Amino acid sequence: MAKTNKLTLFGLIGITMAFFGTVRSVPTLAITGWTQIFYMLIAAVAFALPIALMSAELSTGFPEEGGPQVWVKHALGEKWGFVTSWLLWVQMFFGMVMVASTVGVLFGYVINKPELSSNNLFIFAAILIAYWGVTLLNLKFDMVKVAGNWGAVIGVYIPFFLLVIFGVIYMIKNGIQPNSYLGHFKASDLVPNFKDLGSITYLSGIIFIFAGVEISSVHANNISNPKRNYPIAVIASVVLLVIFNTIAGLTVSNAVPVGKIELANITQPYLIFCENLGIPTIFVNIISAMILIGVLVQLSAWVLGPSKSMIKVADEGNLPRFFQKRTKKDIPITFVMIQAIVISLVSFLYVVVPDINSAFLIITITTTILYCVVYALIAISAIRLRYTAPKLKRPFRLGQKGNGLMWFVSMFSMASIVLTIGVSLIPPSILKPSQSFGYIAFQVIATIVMIGIALIINKLKKPEWKKEEEQEFEYLKQAN
Repeated sequence: MAKTNKLTLFGLIGITMAFFGTVRSVPTLAITGWTQIFYMLIAAVAFALPIALMSAELSTGFPEEGGPQVWVKHALGEKWGFVTSWLLWVQMFFGMVMVASTVGVLFGYVINKPELSSNNLFIFAAILIAYWGVTLLNLKFDMVKVAGNWGAVIGVYIPFFLLVIFGVIYMIKNGIQPNSYLGHFKASDLVPNFKDLGSITYLSGIIFIFAGVEISSVHANNISNPKRNYPIAVIASVVLLVIFNTIAGLTVSNAVPVGKIELANITQPYLIFCENLGIPTIFVNIISAMILIGVLVQLSAWVLGPSKSMIKVADEGNLPRFFQKRTKKDIPITFVMIQAIVISLVSFLYVVVPDINSAFLIITITTTILYCVVYALIAISAIRLRYTAPKLKRPFRLGQKGNGLMWFVSMFSMASIVLTIGVSLIPPSILKPSQSFGYIAFQVIATIVMIGIALIINKLKKPEWKKEEEQEFEYLKQAN
């Protein structure tokens, strides 16, 4: 009998941190100044930890591939299972536009044309070229295998490490800059200014750092003694992420003058650090190229990943046969092309909204809201399954006996989700007053439309949508 390789505690910590290690979110942290410490703690304790712990119980109880949509399907039925899978797919439309928006900024610095980072039309064109480029490459080659792990090392880990190191050295050398986002420290700076509600919206963007926290739960079955080791790994990972992100965010807050930060431009702090520390500016070109590689590798991974999950949902009869089309290389061509077209349309927001910072933040918040709906369904499912499947084997279980701890974690999570959605609907302070109504309308309409489409498709579902193999399996199951 083959010996199963178990993940070590430190291995799981490393994998969990790898899901969230990115320099792209640092400017969103930095713009909040000292308040980012409060926001990071809220995001970690009220958002990331409860979701991660509930997901661990659900993933060990239902180890089959599928994740959240499988859990919700078992708890709330096929309709809400489909809604979950649909939302996890469509949130990518907004999330990938946000990621791809950094391509134009980074490329501008690579070719010594930093002024391009504030050119809306150039950013829009860069998104289209980058996403369609990686889409077409993935139709021809397996880019995830081609890029391998080196893409993350070059494009994420090394740049993040250097950002923290340079930022700390800059702060030691120069102290707290009075004209920066940190300015003259006051104890009141550690908590949000509730008189300026628009500034609280940044919490939603910071929470987005932890969006996807449920992904690491798939490894809960692969660690020895999950009951003890999984919560230790999750808590340790979240604590380390809070520490590293906060250090990076504070050092960038200290370097960039108030009102000058560019949310989609992670190269900006590197340029400031290099000029101040006497490092040749060619390093900025190199680091921009490295981060650009990381962004393109991430885009490439997202081209096929969600599509392959969705085509399984389509095969089960949740979508018409048209969506079940594959190429000779088994690529779900319909999903790949639909997401490329929709991402192109969403990216047009960079043309409609003249301020790049505003467009970037709007898209980030839209993605967070859609994730929150999925997390609400997960929290409800975690409670419901305690009663509908009480004898289900749960290698990791919240609480030794009874359902009290699960009720507490689930309700705590729901409260944080409601808070996050509420905060997300407050127009950000960087928007003009005349844009406030448009912002709220966009977020509400986008969320309702995305959920509504899934419910309408489910309502129109027909037996003949199910793939022939699935129909045959269903027939045999009923016969037995």
